[in-house]
Amino acid sequence: MDDAKTSSAESTIACDSGVSFNDGDIIVRSTTAHVDFRVHRAFLAVASPFFRDMFSLPQSEQPSRTASVGDMEDGLPIVPFEEDPETLRTLLQLCYPRYMFLDDKPIFPTIERVLPVLIAAKKYAMDGVEREIRAVLISPQFVDPDPLRVFALAVKHGMYEEAKICARHTLLTPVLAKRYIPELENITGGAYHHLQEYHIRCGVVAAGVVQDLRWITNETSVWFDCSGCRGGSPPVVIAGDRRKWVAKWWTEFMLEAGNLLRECPSGVTVGVDSHVVQMAMEKASTCVACRSRALREIKEFCAIFAAQVDKIVDGVEFGYLALNVAA
Repeated sequence: MDDAKTSSAESTIACDSGVSFNDGDIIVRSTTAHVDFRVHRAFLAVASPFFRDMFSLPQSEQPSRTASVGDMEDGLPIVPFEEDPETLRTLLQLCYPRYMFLDDKPIFPTIERVLPVLIAAKKYAMDGVEREIRAVLISPQFVDPDPLRVFALAVKHGMYEEAKICARHTLLTPVLAKRYIPELENITGGAYHHLQEYHIRCGVVAAGVVQDLRWITNETSVWFDCSGCRGGSPPVVIAGDRRKWVAKWWTEFMLEAGNLLRECPSGVTVGVDSHVVQMAMEKASTCVACRSRALREIKEFCAIFAAQVDKIVDGVEFGYLALNVAA
């Protein structure tokens, strides 16, 4: 074996990171680093009509595209790709059935690895692979720690549905507290404006959950029963237009919850582990009658409260319909 082939074989082993592409009936070559992958053309043909058509045509009629059947090596045709070895390896892995790989490493350890593979999948018309990659992009692995970054990337690449999902996740932080990230340079000011506008509209409807309490059906909670904690506030109206007097600490809890929901319109904001709930528990514990029931009942209430907030916010449309895709 000559030096070039030796270098190619060594690069393939290093690139594969435990996943073997040493068997197949064609050679897929990354021309940027002369790294070869031996793969079965049947899997590429199933994944992409582009490759299905390519393999069915004689050499003289190959489509004019970067990837086309060219030279031979070891009796196998070579298909050159301009993608880097890591991108190509991941793309090929997604074309194969998962059970054929014993590697338990994540296919996409970082978000930087996702986008080149997504672009390649679009380029080679691998629709099924593209759908899988788009799902990965909005998975908790990437969206939970940085929804604004994923939002910007989704907008840049024209993925409206993914952008909507990311916009929903950005509601966990105040609209004015969103930090600068380099990816914002790749979207228009209009896109970012629509995100802020969406956040404000969600804040208004989320805060409205505190103002209209007719979603509350349980009238036996301790904050309704404890006459000793009632303040000077007027009664509230719950389901069935029933008027109920409430404990002062619960009124304060709901007012604070409304303020927080305007800033962070998400059910998580009023979840049982939230700061506002802990404050309510501290106030309720000063009342002998409330303290024995408040903890359990507020947990039950917050589950319903959070679900109501999310239900209302889910009805708010993210209105940026014309995504401006960066050139």
